[in-house]
Amino acid sequence: MWIVIGVAVFLLFMISFMYYKYNTENQVTYKAQKDFLQKKFDTSRVSSSISQYLGSSENKTIQPYEQLFINFYALGCRLTGYLGPMQNGYFDADSAVRFAVNAGSRVFVLDIDYLDDCYGESLGYYPRIVVRDVHRRLMIHSELHRCNSPEHSSIKDVCQAINKYAFTNINDPVVVILYFLRTPTNSKKALKYYSNVAKNLAPLQDRMLHYELDGGTFTRQAQESRLLRNKITDYVNKVLIFSNADTSGFRGKGYDSTEDLDYMVNLRLYYTQTQLGSTTNNPGSNSGTMFGILESAEDYLIIPEDRTDEIIENTKLRWTICLPQNPSVPITKDVYKKITETYGVNCIPMTLFDESNDFMFGESPLFKKTSYTPKPDQLRFVNPSTITVEPPGKELNANKGKVLSPTVNMSF
Repeated sequence: MWIVIGVAVFLLFMISFMYYKYNTENQVTYKAQKDFLQKKFDTSRVSSSISQYLGSSENKTIQPYEQLFINFYALGCRLTGYLGPMQNGYFDADSAVRFAVNAGSRVFVLDIDYLDDCYGESLGYYPRIVVRDVHRRLMIHSELHRCNSPEHSSIKDVCQAINKYAFTNINDPVVVILYFLRTPTNSKKALKYYSNVAKNLAPLQDRMLHYELDGGTFTRQAQESRLLRNKITDYVNKVLIFSNADTSGFRGKGYDSTEDLDYMVNLRLYYTQTQLGSTTNNPGSNSGTMFGILESAEDYLIIPEDRTDEIIENTKLRWTICLPQNPSVPITKDVYKKITETYGVNCIPMTLFDESNDFMFGESPLFKKTSYTPKPDQLRFVNPSTITVEPPGKELNANKGKVLSPTVNMSF
C-alpha cells in the first residue's frame, strides 16, 4: 500500500517538475525571441508618410498624374502575429504587429487555415491564423488558444493590433491580405467559414473601403481597376482588404454586411503559374479581368527573356504579391531586386524574424524612409490623357442633315 502511494507521489512530483521546467524554459526562449525583435524594431524606421514624401521637395521622381496606387512598391509582413523563430516559435499578435509597424510594414499577410482536430459540431471548421511549413506542419509552439472560437480568435487579435498600432504615427493605407491555405469543400460550410473570418475583421470595420463620395463603390470587388488607378493618397487612414478566396457565394444570400466577407473584399487575387493555397486562376463569368495576382516568387525567376515586356505590361495593370513556395526559406536580396526591378511586382513581404531582411530597409526603391516607394518610370501605369476634340470646320458643316436644293439659273 505504502509502496503504491510512494510511487504515485513520486510520479506526481516528476510531472510537476517537468511541467515547471518546460514552462520556465518556454518563458526564457519566448523572452529571448521578443527581446531580439524589440532591439531590432524598438522604434519606427519610417520617417515620413507617403503623403508627406509626395508633397515635399525631396520627391523628384514621380509626377502627380503618376501617383497611382498601382505605381508603388509596398513593404509587407508575412506570418503576421508570429514572433518566430520559424520552427517552434511564438504567437503574440500585439507584440508582433507592433514590431511589424515599427519596421514600416503596411501590407499584412494573414495565413488562414483550420485545424482538423478542432472541428466542433456548433462551430464547424473555425478559421484561425496558422504558420505552416512547406509540408503543411504547424510551426507554432506556444499560444494561449489552439482551437479558436468567437471568444478567442487569432484573426481578431491581429486585426485589433493593426487598428491599434498602424495609424498611430503614419496615415499611409494598409492592405490586409486574407491568404486562405484551405477552405471547406462543402459550400454551406465554406460560407460559414468565410463569415467567421468577416466577423473577426470587426476591429478594422470603420477603416474599410466601402462607399466613397468621390470614388463610388468598392465593395464586392466592384471597381478593382479603378481601385488601383486612384491616387495612393486617396486611401490615407484606410484599410484595403485583398483575398485569394472566391467569396462570390455570399451574393444574394442576405448576409449582414458585418458577416459578409465578399462585401468586405476590395480586390480578388488569382494565380497564373503556381497555385498557392486556395488561390484560383480563373476569374469566372462574374469577375471580369484579373486585377490582383498572388504568385510564387520562383515563377518570376524562370520567365523567358522574350516574355519580359508582356509580364511588365500585365504587372502595370495588376497589383501583384509574391510569396516563396517554401515559407521557411526567406527571399534573398538578389531575388527581391530581380523580381521587383525587372517586373514591377508590388510586394514581396518579409518575415519579421528573418535575420537577413536588413536589405529591405535600404535606399529607394527600398524602404529606408517610407513604407511605399515609387516604381521606376518604365514600370508605371499612366492614365490615358483626356482627348479634347476640336469642333469641325465650317467646310464640314452638314447643316444638321438637311439636303438643300441646288440654285438653278433660269436666265437664257
